[in-house]
Amino acid sequence: MARVPRFALVERDSSNHCTWRAHDLEFVFEEPGARDEFLELLGRYKERYGVEIRSYCLMGTHPHVTCTCRQEQAQFSRFWQVVNGQFARWYNKVRNRRGQVVMERMRTPRIQEGGAHQLTVMRYGDLNPVRAGLVKSPKDWKWSSYRHYAFGEPNPLITDAPEYLALGKTAPERRKAYQTLFALPLSESLRTRRVELVSFPFVGDASWVRRRLELAGLSPPD
Repeated sequence: MARVPRFALVERDSSNHCTWRAHDLEFVFEEPGARDEFLELLGRYKERYGVEIRSYCLMGTHPHVTCTCRQEQAQFSRFWQVVNGQFARWYNKVRNRRGQVVMERMRTPRIQEGGAHQLTVMRYGDLNPVRAGLVKSPKDWKWSSYRHYAFGEPNPLITDAPEYLALGKTAPERRKAYQTLFALPLSESLRTRRVELVSFPFVGDASWVRRRLELAGLSPPD
């Protein structure tokens, strides 16, 4: 499929799943302090550029961040340019190196509003460390938003996702419902990398995806 232009993926009030891979698949986030630095950068610039962080999970070679754009697409792009650029400068300084840190154009699949699609992407991200065999449960991975949603752990970086808030009338109800999403045995699709949640331009119902592709001037797949 042809590359979808950023303006067709991101606009005011769109929600997106943002991820990139480190150059040469280097384990940049395993450098001491790297994950703290990246999260600090997200928090430092999110209000300036109108970005609300819904969830995150930081792996060794890449981050998963779902967020909502509250300004124009240009501000969203600028936010990530600043965050990724400053993180690269920090990493190169710490490692006494030069060169590229982010390997590829950042992927920003757009998530259909409403329904379970946002929660599906959040669950997929939170389960990354489990799939990788790093932990047995997402609660054991420090570098994700899972414990905020599942146990109410304070996290000033996060603006609660509307789909999460719809899980219950009270905070305990929502936390229990979120935990239940992870209590089910891992299906085969969640045991492996789900390309459609990372590499496809749109995440949603088939009719919605078809419409978004048409608006982007692309032919929907057969």
